[in-house]
This record gives sequence, structure tokens and C-alpha cells, in this order.
Amino acid sequence: MISTTCQPARLKTVAAGFGLVFFLLILRLGYWQLARGAELRVDAQEQYQRTINLVGKRGSIYTADGHLLVGNKVRYQLTAHPHQLTVPIKEVTEQLINILQPSVDASSSIRANKETLRTTLVTQLSKPSKWVLLLTDLNEEEQAAIKALKITGIDFKKYYQRVYPEASMAAHITGFVGKNSEGNEVGYFGIEGALDKELRGREQQRVINADALGSGLNGGLNTVQSTDGRDVILTIRRDIQRLAEEQLQAGIEKYGAKAGEIVIMEPATGKVLALAAWPSYAPANFQAFDTQSYKNPTLSSLYEPGSTFKTLTVAAGIDAGVITPDTTCPRCTGPVVFDKYSLKTWNNEYNPDITMTEALAKSDNTAMIYIAQLLGKEKLRTYLQAFGMGEKTRVELQEDSTTPFPKQWGLVELATRSFGQGITASSFQMTKAIAAIANQGQLMKPMIVEKVIDPSTGEVMAIEPQVERQVITPQTAQTVTKMMTYAADHGEAQWTRSADHWVAGKTGTSQIAEAGSYLEDKTVTSFVGFGPPEKPQFIMFIKLVEPTSSPWAAETAAPLWYKIAEKLYLLLNIQPDKSLPQS
Repeated sequence: MISTTCQPARLKTVAAGFGLVFFLLILRLGYWQLARGAELRVDAQEQYQRTINLVGKRGSIYTADGHLLVGNKVRYQLTAHPHQLTVPIKEVTEQLINILQPSVDASSSIRANKETLRTTLVTQLSKPSKWVLLLTDLNEEEQAAIKALKITGIDFKKYYQRVYPEASMAAHITGFVGKNSEGNEVGYFGIEGALDKELRGREQQRVINADALGSGLNGGLNTVQSTDGRDVILTIRRDIQRLAEEQLQAGIEKYGAKAGEIVIMEPATGKVLALAAWPSYAPANFQAFDTQSYKNPTLSSLYEPGSTFKTLTVAAGIDAGVITPDTTCPRCTGPVVFDKYSLKTWNNEYNPDITMTEALAKSDNTAMIYIAQLLGKEKLRTYLQAFGMGEKTRVELQEDSTTPFPKQWGLVELATRSFGQGITASSFQMTKAIAAIANQGQLMKPMIVEKVIDPSTGEVMAIEPQVERQVITPQTAQTVTKMMTYAADHGEAQWTRSADHWVAGKTGTSQIAEAGSYLEDKTVTSFVGFGPPEKPQFIMFIKLVEPTSSPWAAETAAPLWYKIAEKLYLLLNIQPDKSLPQS
């Protein structure tokens, strides 16, 4: 028998025990509520809410005549939540392979081989992770077929990939989209690089409710629709761009050139109608090409222009009033000598008392030196800089940059620069400068973007032609245009001139400088011309690097120019005007 006197003591002990447990429980709850409450609320929020980063698709790029140059195609990442799988991994793998295998892309090392694909899927699905990436670059048909399987734990992430309906056409204009060091998409080169911020889709965040396994539930919070990037409409015409690229490649093959460039521009507005360069690359597969091919050489490849530069020297002389078209040269009887330097004509032939009009047609170096000496270094420098030498062209392409402008201007330097040696420029820079002569002396800001369209608002931002400055007077421009027309009709390239159209043009042949001296057997040939001379609708600059069929522009760049021009007259609906006299 148990003593009744022990019962109250036991009850007190039990009660004390329960009290202690309750006290400790309250203490523990207080610890979690007060000391770790904020942390637990964050953990709970992370468990039952998911933040998704949404990025709008990148803007498209179109030609002026409405053709898509660069667009987007929908692609999917195949992802998985391994902890949610309700079907054995091997069974899931085989179901996926049955859909993915028939559409193997040989360029993908993972999908090009069935066993490699199987191994990859099994390895990824076996990871002790809540989320894994299985594959990228699934098309919409593959995504739909896999989604129809309704495999718990298999998911997708939609993204956009650049597509090029015109293949590699205008590659140096468009540029491409790659990844930066942080793995984010960034535009490089051309329009993609220059207008990356305009084209790039804006990123927004969307917070959604999720269950304990992390799957999304209806009723998301703070839903914000992502914003697509702006579309860009270029000034480039598809038909003219294709013409330029096809003819340039054909010309390079015909004349055995190492490389070549073509710039076609509208003088009155500065609109670029075509911009072609070879060698080129394919933006869709840019990784397969040498990185040097990415740069647009019409902007980045500097050279000594040679005789095309003489049009600027003549324009400066006429505008400054130191010469007229009929001024004769009293110092053109032989080479011009400066101490140990003897500056000759390109063919070592001399024309005493040659007029300035004839001098431009015959590309007489000594006459150009005479003009430069009459101007003096300060005036010539001022005019050349006004024509845009030594500065950016200000075209909306990433490769546009300031070009070097000579600082030292001694007697020899003044003389050689008058005929395009000892000074460098790009093809685009030369086109812009000579276009000012075609445009009544006004230097235009080059335009390669016609307008930008915001797809979310429908807002259209049109780009208007912009005059940078008046370089020479309209009278000077008209005078030099007539001199260039005479040069095209009576100069070294007269054999290839048009029978139906007047052209204001000039050839240029320059030696390539290397290690402080000029290479005897390598040249850069060029031809610049615009038409019709009275009211120019286009200016075209052609440059061929190291042609092997002939070192002279009159036999390479000039005939190529006229061949392209004949087709350009038709595309621009320019009627023949050779029946009209030219003075």
C-alpha cells in the first residue's frame, strides 16, 4: 500500500516538471518569435514566393524598304526540379530523347549523339538540386511535345535568339549579339553595339506565389509586363545593299584584290544607302570567324587616300580664292625639290602651264603642291578639318572613332598631303567629305538610322537630316563639281566612262606605307563619283586593297564603279543626261 502522505509531494513534482517544460517552451517560442522572427519570415517568403526576372525581346532591325535584317525567334531552355519527379529518371530520360532525337542539331555536341544526350540528361536529373538546366535551344514544336507529356518536375524557360532572314547581308552594319563577362546579352559592333540600349529588352521583376515544392501558383504579386526593346529602321535599301555586296565580291575576284569596300550615300541628306565590305562574316555564327572581321573597315581601316584627296585640295584653293579652274601652274615643269626630297608626278610626266582643271583630270601632284603652297599650312589644315578629317564621322555605328590628324606641317608634309600622302582617312570619311562638294558645300551628318519605334507605346522617333557646317560656298562646290565632271570624262579612267550619264568623279591610287617606306608593288585603288552632277542623287566610293590584275585605279576601282552605277541608275530611276552639254 502506498502512503497517502507521498501523493501531494509527487503531484508537486509533476506540476513543477510541467511548469518547467511550459516555461522552456515559452522561452523557445519567444526566441524564435523575437530573436529569429525576421529571419524566419524571410525564409517563409522565399519558400512561398518566387521572384522571376523577365526580359523583353530585343528590338528588330529593318531596312528602309521594310525588309527584316535582324529579328528574333522563340527558343526554350529545358529545365527540371529533380526533387519533384514522380517518374523514374531513366523513364523520363527516354521520353525526352524520343522527342529530342529526331531534331538533332549537328552543331550541338550534346544533341548530336544519342548516348551523349542520354548521359547528360541522366547526370543532370540525378543531381541533388532543386533546379537544373538540361538543354538549351529547343524550338516551339519540341517544347509543345514535351509539355504534352505532363511530366511532373519538367519545366521550360522561354528566351529569344537572334535570327537573320538575309543571312550575312549587311553584317558589318548590323553587328551581332554576344555575351559579356557576366553572361548577359550585349550588342557588339555596328548597330547592335551602337544602339544596344535602344534595342535591348528592358528587365522587369515578377513575384509569384509558390507551393512548398517551389511550383508556381495562380495569383502572382506585383505583376509587371516586360518591355520589349525598340525596333530600328535603317536608311539602307535592301536592293542597293545586295547590289553593292554582290558586285564588290565579283570585283575583288576579277581584279585579284585582297579586300574591298563600298559606300553609297545620298548627298543632300547624308543617308547611307549601302555599306559593303569584304571579307565579311555571318552574325548568326560569328564565333566561327576571325575577330578582325567583325570591325567595319569602311570606318576602322585607315589608309592614305592618294588622288581622291586632291578634290579637297582643289576645293580649298578655289574657295580661298588662290586659284580658279583656269589658273595655270608655273611650277609644274618638273619634280618639286625640298633638300634631299624630290616629289614627282605619278607617271613622271610633266605639263608646263597646266590649268587646274587639267591638273585634276591628269592627277598632277606638282599642281596640287602649288595650290598647297598658295594656301599655306594654316589655311589647308583649316579646310581639311572642316571637311571632317581627324574627327568622328558621327554615323550610328560602334566602330566610328576619331581618326588621327597630323600635327607636324613642314614644307615637305604640306606638299605631300596636298596629293593625299602623309595623311590617313577611312573610306567613309572620304565619302562624307566629298559629299559636301556634291551638296552645295554643306557637310551633312551621316544617317544610317531612319527612325526608332517603341513597340510598347507605338511612338516613332524619326531622325531628321542634320547639317554640320558649311565647308565651302555653293559657288565653289559648283565649280569643283564641273572640274570633277571634266576629270571623269577626260582623265585616266575615261575609257570606262558612261555613255549615257554625266559623272563627277576622281580616281585614286596610293601606295601602302609600311615600316616608314612605301611598298612598290602594293597599292590601294579607289574611285569616288556622284551623279547626276547638277543635282546628285547618290555618291559612291569604291576602294580595292592590293589588286593584282593592275595597280591602277583607272583599271580596277573605276570600271567597277561604273558597272555598279549602271544598275544604280535603274534602281534610283535616274534618267540618262549625257545628251545635255557639260562645261
